[in-house]
Amino acid sequence: MAPKLALPAIGFEAASIALLVGRDARLSTLLAYFALHGAACLLIAPAILALLPRRYAEPRRWVLLFLFSCNFFMPLASLVCGLFGMVLGVWLPAFSRERDYASVEAPRFTTHRNHEGTGFRGGQVRAQLGNAAAPLDQRMKALVALQDTPAHATGELLRKLLADPADDIRLLAYGILDNKEKAVMARIREAQLTVDAARDDTERHAGHKRIAELYFELIYQDLVQGDMRRFAADQVRSHIGTAHRISQDDAGLWFMLARLELQARNIDAAQAALERAEAAGFAHARLAPWVAELRFLQGRHDEVRRMFNELPPDATLPAVAAMRRYWRGTDTPRDTES
Repeated sequence: MAPKLALPAIGFEAASIALLVGRDARLSTLLAYFALHGAACLLIAPAILALLPRRYAEPRRWVLLFLFSCNFFMPLASLVCGLFGMVLGVWLPAFSRERDYASVEAPRFTTHRNHEGTGFRGGQVRAQLGNAAAPLDQRMKALVALQDTPAHATGELLRKLLADPADDIRLLAYGILDNKEKAVMARIREAQLTVDAARDDTERHAGHKRIAELYFELIYQDLVQGDMRRFAADQVRSHIGTAHRISQDDAGLWFMLARLELQARNIDAAQAALERAEAAGFAHARLAPWVAELRFLQGRHDEVRRMFNELPPDATLPAVAAMRRYWRGTDTPRDTES
């Protein structure tokens, strides 16, 4: 609306100038000129205000008064000086301050993540390997980076890659899993030789415990499936049983047996093993999360909450601490996502 006032303002100003041209210098003529010139200044002030940068247009009332005064008392000079001042006001700050923003090229969209070097983070590796459209060399680098990662963190991912459309990915994933399994089996054979050469019950107990731990590692690292997993579980139970016939005071063996039975959903056997572990002196703070899992499988949810309430905040691993916050009702969306 304000810029439209410029046209009548120009008309009033032209009429005022026409009064002075070719007329006698009379008081009435001079008064008519000032009336038309004042009307033109009154109309042109809002039009100029609408063109000003926002930082120059406040406070509005005083700026309008200033524009009216300049146009009324210095008709032509005020316009020239105003334009010159606005140009300086826009240009000078640009030379004296750092720019907060800069123009950049539009990013190029890709269907995979690009990485420099050979280092990968866990989430980046999963994204690379899970994207079949990514370049094969990038996926191979990501898969090679998993070789030294514990299998319990990568076993599921590696097994999914056994069905990958790329032959090289399938073969490398199989090779990683196979090498990890063979390494554990080699340690089992060495431990068995130690048991065979044992000279007393103490050495035999330690040997059977070691073999049970190694078979449990096959299960924990997800290196065996199906019948081989059941065979490994039976071997864990067998060697724990043999060790228990020598001594039943090893709390660690009872704890291992409890974890195995919990994985197999053998509720009664797991409860018995947990009770024996606690009786043998296993730390309550470390045992509590597994007892809570047992209570959850039994449907005793109130006891799960009570057990997590009893745990001190700094006495558990991060994953257990997150479960503790959940059952205590103090979890946040960010905690849940993690």
